[in-house]
This record gives sequence, C-alpha cells and structure tokens, in this order.
Amino acid sequence: RIIEMKYKTIGAFKNVQNVPYCKAASDMKVGMGVILDRVAKTATLPASEDDAKKVVYIVTNINDKPELRNSPETYVVNEGEYVRADDLRTVNGLEIEFAAFEINGGTTGLAAEDLLVFGTDGKIVKTTSADGYAVCFKVIRKTPYMDDGILAEIVAQ
Repeated sequence: RIIEMKYKTIGAFKNVQNVPYCKAASDMKVGMGVILDRVAKTATLPASEDDAKKVVYIVTNINDKPELRNSPETYVVNEGEYVRADDLRTVNGLEIEFAAFEINGGTTGLAAEDLLVFGTDGKIVKTTSADGYAVCFKVIRKTPYMDDGILAEIVAQ
C-alpha cells in the first residue's frame, strides 16, 4: 500500500526545514524516520532502538508530483535516490496525519493521548513512554485519512 503521511496545516508546509542532498541507503517510503549522515550524504533507517531514539528526520519525496498521485514515483524513494528529509524539530507542536498502514500494528487500540515513536523499520509504533526519543507523535484522534488514520501532534523533545 501507499505510504503518504501529510502535514495537516499550511504552517507546517511553510516552516518545515529539510535536507535535500542525502541519498537513500535502501529503499524507503514517504513517512519513514531516517538517520542522516551529512558527511557521507546518506539517509539510513535506524539500525537499533538507540538509533530510533535519535530520529528527527522524516522521509518526504524530492520527486513530489501531485499530478502523479498514488504513483510509486511520488511515495517510494529507491536506494541511491535523493531523499528530502524533513526536520520534525522545525514543526514542533504542529499536526501530522498518518494512515494505518504507516503504523506498526495499525490504528487498532490507539486512542487520544497515546504516544508513537519511530521503530527500527522506519515506521511509527505505539509506545508507553517516549522518554529518550528525540521526536514522538501524540495522538489527537482517529481520522478517515486513507480510510483509517490518525491525527497527531509532532512533539520534539
């Protein structure tokens, strides 16, 4: 299925800062959390839980073409392609929507105030504590986004 997280407000689109010059070390999808190595100019999925705690960047596609909605060209970033990595710290407190298929475990059992963090596969996952994570997402409510989704607040810690 297609992974297409989206910012909920124009303010997020206008204010988010990104790093556009790192290349994907493996195939990725929009909405995954990544670790950047600015010297090597690579974007990698977290290799461990400790790495996942450091994630502050989320994959967006540098090849964004609204006219190709739901085309792999717009939501898949293949190994070796440039990643537009949005720095979630620059949109702290703003809202983001995720589809159920972007969340390990889907939306079943999620409720307002639940916390989500990036896992080692780059997807978000529910946690009981976001202590030690650079970024988490606080669920506001479930939504019909992509048939089954959530609206969450971006929390940079």
